[in-house]
Amino acid sequence: MDRLSWYQAGESMEEILRQAAHVGIYDGDLKTSAFEQGTLSLTLQRVIWADCSDPDCRLILHHSLVEKIEKHNKSMFSRGGKIIVFLKPVPPGHHQGPVAASACRSIRFVFRNGGEEEFYKLYVEALNRQTWKRTSSSSSSAGSRNSHAQSSRGGGISGIEKRLIDQNNKMHENISQAFEDMSKLMEQAREMVNLSKTITERLRMKKGDDITEDETTQFKSYLLSLGVNDPVTKTTFGNGATYFEKLAEEITEVLEKPLTECGGTMTLPEAYCRINRARGVHLISPEDLLLACQKLDKIDSRITMYVFDSGVNVVQLRTVRVDQMTEETAELVKELGRADAYKIALLNSISPVLAKERLLAAETVGRICRDDSVEGLYFFWNRFLESN
Repeated sequence: MDRLSWYQAGESMEEILRQAAHVGIYDGDLKTSAFEQGTLSLTLQRVIWADCSDPDCRLILHHSLVEKIEKHNKSMFSRGGKIIVFLKPVPPGHHQGPVAASACRSIRFVFRNGGEEEFYKLYVEALNRQTWKRTSSSSSSAGSRNSHAQSSRGGGISGIEKRLIDQNNKMHENISQAFEDMSKLMEQAREMVNLSKTITERLRMKKGDDITEDETTQFKSYLLSLGVNDPVTKTTFGNGATYFEKLAEEITEVLEKPLTECGGTMTLPEAYCRINRARGVHLISPEDLLLACQKLDKIDSRITMYVFDSGVNVVQLRTVRVDQMTEETAELVKELGRADAYKIALLNSISPVLAKERLLAAETVGRICRDDSVEGLYFFWNRFLESN
């Protein structure tokens, strides 16, 4: 680390050959916490490390102090690829750096976001060219001739600073634009839901002369699929029991019809997808859904939550009887001869997870028995019941 020096204002600018972000510096094998995140730039004369959080913190390592370099690829135990720079002794008159003296003869550049492959190739080429051996007079004249061209290409420290500022400005613009778009989307979503409610009510009161019954029904389904009007939110009801009770009422309203269409039972993940689709931009978390379903019995809802012996949570209509469902599943297995969860799911238009739970419930009461082999898990009618 004692070969590194602080950047001196007024140093000549060079063309940037390569840049890499999120690069840390190690003093030999020792991790240097003060130089964890920075942008590493390569020129024909030196490498420049600029701190991401403090643009005024810049370190310089001239190529004339480099003996050789090696590349170590990223492994499962390391945080990123590394370039190990073996250094020559400190020359007389060397500028002051962050460390006055160091026993290590090497430093490591750690590339946490990758990019060490291309950086290493260009670094080797720059060292082999030995551009720093040119006389100061020729360097000065070349610098004066090309100062305008180099500044237009954005070279040196000023180029690094300009690029960092441009990146930050662009990031802030994108974030601001994203929030503006989200606000507009929420406003449009509310307007569309209100529109769907208004048109549906008008169609309900009076049918148009040119609208058939089928077209009216289809149009209603399209409008109602836009979402829930005025969904329950924590902003309105807080984080307490009232919020979850109101959310349970909303869940009842949204899921009652789909439950009727799918046989009366639905897994909790499927219910989660349906609820959030209906709510539009006002999404709820899985934890909120679970806590709200636990309030269904308290509000005397027409649906309830049931937990199978395996731990699978479902919501179902209160009219659904588990013993009747188990008996129907056993009779279906008897009719088919044998069945697995996918066959039962296909015939009953339910998910394979729910079909398997019904089969396991029928097995628990002894109505069917299983055959678990290389072909998979199949269930058969329990013929011992017939012999008895």
